[in-house]
Amino acid sequence: MKNIIFTILKIFVILIFVAFILEEYFVIKEYKNDDKLIYKNKKIDYVIILGARVYGEKPSESLVERIKKASEFLQKNNSVKVIATGGKGSNEKISEALAIKRELLKLGISEERIILEDKSRNTIQNFEFSLKKIKEDNPQKNKKNILIVTNNYHIFRAKNIAKSLGYEKEGYKFYGLPAKTPLIFIPKSHFREFLSNIKFFIWDKK
Repeated sequence: MKNIIFTILKIFVILIFVAFILEEYFVIKEYKNDDKLIYKNKKIDYVIILGARVYGEKPSESLVERIKKASEFLQKNNSVKVIATGGKGSNEKISEALAIKRELLKLGISEERIILEDKSRNTIQNFEFSLKKIKEDNPQKNKKNILIVTNNYHIFRAKNIAKSLGYEKEGYKFYGLPAKTPLIFIPKSHFREFLSNIKFFIWDKK
């Protein structure tokens, strides 16, 4: 009996490991491909910076990396507007969106280019509320190339969430701009994202 249980556990661990490797392949492939597209001057109309943890009024290291990456792009593309997303979570003194806006201003991005979306509580709402803001800003609906800025491990799921909400049927196209993940957070972030991808594709995908 013990041998059977041990064999089952071993098979389970092997399956999890194989699934993790496959998931990492798709995650890395996604952000590498998008990185190449963006640097080939793919026309972008709006940037969406996905919110992340804020400590009091200070953005977390992961969020700082997202802001820095978005700022680099925005400084090279002066006509592009940016949506700063994220509501105010527990133990956060300000919304994630406001934290993003403050840092962008410090980095020289003009206030008139920044659109605040400070009500969302998760990635799905980030997109739902941000696309509403984009439609309000562009009632002609002729600007539909959207650049998602988030940490590299999150690009794959973020884009799939956006696609699952049906915006591509309206003509919107989503691209990813990967920000680096702070070294200390890589193992935890990638494993947590692996579990989140399983949850999304099995239960959450519409």
